[in-house]
Amino acid sequence: MFKNISSSAKVFFSCLGIMALMMYSTSTISTIYAQGTTNIFPMYRHNLQRTGRVPFAGPSNNDIKWSISTSGEIWSSPVIDADGVIYVGGTDGNLLSVTPNGKVLWAYKVSDEIFGSPTIGLEGVVYFGSVDGRLYAISPDGKLKWKFQTKGAVHTSPAIDSKGIVYFGSYDGKLYALGANGKLLWNYQTGAEIFTSSPAIGTDNTIYIGSRDKHLYALNTDGSLKWKFETEGKIDTTPAVGSGVIYVTDTSGKLYAVNVDGTLKWSFNLGSQTYSSPAIASDETVYVGTQEGNLCSIKKDGTLKWKFKAENSITASPTIDANDVIYVGSWDGKLYAVNNDGTLKWSTTIGEQLLSSPAIGSKNTLYIGCVNWKIYAIGR
Repeated sequence: MFKNISSSAKVFFSCLGIMALMMYSTSTISTIYAQGTTNIFPMYRHNLQRTGRVPFAGPSNNDIKWSISTSGEIWSSPVIDADGVIYVGGTDGNLLSVTPNGKVLWAYKVSDEIFGSPTIGLEGVVYFGSVDGRLYAISPDGKLKWKFQTKGAVHTSPAIDSKGIVYFGSYDGKLYALGANGKLLWNYQTGAEIFTSSPAIGTDNTIYIGSRDKHLYALNTDGSLKWKFETEGKIDTTPAVGSGVIYVTDTSGKLYAVNVDGTLKWSFNLGSQTYSSPAIASDETVYVGTQEGNLCSIKKDGTLKWKFKAENSITASPTIDANDVIYVGSWDGKLYAVNNDGTLKWSTTIGEQLLSSPAIGSKNTLYIGCVNWKIYAIGR
């Protein structure tokens, strides 16, 4: 857990380089949520496949619409419900619920820091983990439904399947599957800690997650192992599921394309360490940031398309909008909007490190957290 690794969250990241859907029937909710087709950003990387791709356009300009101050650094990536309400965690231990106009609806306080991103499940329930080793389920009005204790810090963003089963990893090295009532269904023990790798779920319901034991795991829905793929470095990033391929990066600075049978399709050397999770465009181009400050664009055949250079490390993960514009924050304090040919569309200077990944709402507004204790909305 963070406290085991360092006494300060900043030291940790320098080491890493790092529903209101009640109008629908339950079956409709499940279908929409599982496919990620509704106009919300319900989880880290947007959908169960963790592609980082949204079906609507991001902001066309770099205007800061609003910012709100909190009492802790924001490294958690925001999520957005069907009403446009934003949820995000902070190092002060608060999960915040914020209106699209930047007003705090409520804050739910836990006993330790929140670094991972929340996830919005069925009926608007919000799930998130904390350094205290617990996974929390919070109702849309900010009240606790249940909490589940693990033996390690929970930094991963949960995934909730169409049946409401909650999957998440813990620093104790286990992937957990919980029922919607918070009861344990099963857990799978990997060979080392599951740090900041969140589970991804393929269209065939296979669950993918990385471990610091240098393996990408593929698990069946009953918790049995399907296969595991060995990488050169530890996996602290979230896999992304493409068309018959799973993409994942490791701490050695490699991007891997792994076939659904667990065999290697190709690997690409990014040139420096990376703690950024890959994003997949509609044409299967993969985008990922690196510690030396490059946003890399890799073709689906594993060859380099282009590199865009920021002024400092990119440890956050890119988000792709419907126009194939890529948005990513950097340690240089800037948020970049990059066209899919590698040219800069715009940038805006926020001033301090951006370790949070952008979330894009249905009204062309982008939300991002910053270590300066603020949450920002970008767009007119």
